[in-house]
Amino acid sequence: MIGNILMLSPLLPSARYAFWIGEKPALNITIEVGNYEFILPEKPITVPAGVPVEFVVRSADLVYGFGVFRKDGLMVFQMQVVPPPYVNRIIWVFDEPGYYDIRSTEYSGPRHPYMYVPDAIHVVGSEGNE
Repeated sequence: MIGNILMLSPLLPSARYAFWIGEKPALNITIEVGNYEFILPEKPITVPAGVPVEFVVRSADLVYGFGVFRKDGLMVFQMQVVPPPYVNRIIWVFDEPGYYDIRSTEYSGPRHPYMYVPDAIHVVGSEGNE
């Protein structure tokens, strides 16, 4: 019981979204992954701060990791991406405007270290500024 209370504490960033039930996400973004490469719908992907964004990440061939990182190297979130028939989705709310990098967080083979996209996501504030 103590563990459950601690894990659902509002002090943990992930706990804020653990019971997120509400309207559909404001934005849906689909990212394809295949042959050790992230294929983005645009670069950078522009998302607003403070609203739920759903990422759907599809693998064409292997198990990859999808990690989003701040510029200081801190991981914001990550998920494993497995090939079909599994649907890989995560809903996230970015609190801080700025640029975020994407990199693979799952070793998938010899080209894994090169699965890095700097400035892949641009989170803009309510006025459209950083």
